[in-house]
Amino acid sequence: MHTVILPDGATIAYHDEGAGPPLLLMHGFTGTARSHLGGLIADLARDHRVIAPDLRGYGASRPPARDFPSDFYQRDATDMAALLDQVAPGPVVALGFSDGAESALLLAASRPDLLRGVVAWGVAGVISPQMAAAAQRWLPVSTWGPGKDAWRAEIVQTQGEEMLEPLVSGWAAAAAAILTAGGNIVYEQADQIRCPALLINGDGEVNNLPEDVRRLAARIPSCRLEFVADSGHSIQDDQPAQISALIRTFLGGLRS
Repeated sequence: MHTVILPDGATIAYHDEGAGPPLLLMHGFTGTARSHLGGLIADLARDHRVIAPDLRGYGASRPPARDFPSDFYQRDATDMAALLDQVAPGPVVALGFSDGAESALLLAASRPDLLRGVVAWGVAGVISPQMAAAAQRWLPVSTWGPGKDAWRAEIVQTQGEEMLEPLVSGWAAAAAAILTAGGNIVYEQADQIRCPALLINGDGEVNNLPEDVRRLAARIPSCRLEFVADSGHSIQDDQPAQISALIRTFLGGLRS
């Protein structure tokens, strides 16, 4: 992996694969570029330059360890802007999943000079009361049963056993704080997104509510919204061929 040092001294490690029009891929909560987006990296690197970082505090982008101040979505967007400023690939299409999706939209809103398009899935633009309540039900981690074995194994493998409790409790606390402050992640800034945007959610999403993503899409000036059938939050795992096709159609439209 390659690395850059951000202005505040934090390290961002990133994959840089393939050649062609540049893409920035942003993973989600408790993941890494490979663990969440490995299939898409391999697929898209066939004909694009794919820049895929481990976000601050995750995976190879440590130290520092991941934490969750209430502005962590904007912090990740600012980190990605600093990464692109240093790597200088030219305007990219940012593709983000889950937390990475929210930050990709914030990046589009705050640094339009860096982006020529944005694709976001597993996204809502807000922390809903349902999402904040669901996060509280994750606690305490010490009571997790077999139903969370796969998630526990992912966190331990990619972040280390010592990060299991801090990651889960930290995100839950941040979600509660964001909800208390009104719930906004990127909805209020979404009208500042000037590049074309594609939002994609699974029809089985539970806590990123359909009404919230529809409201978010309506606020972005040039946006298409797609719901993928028979999919939950992780469309890249549930329906990999379909999300790849939607992304490639979007990218093809930018070139025409």
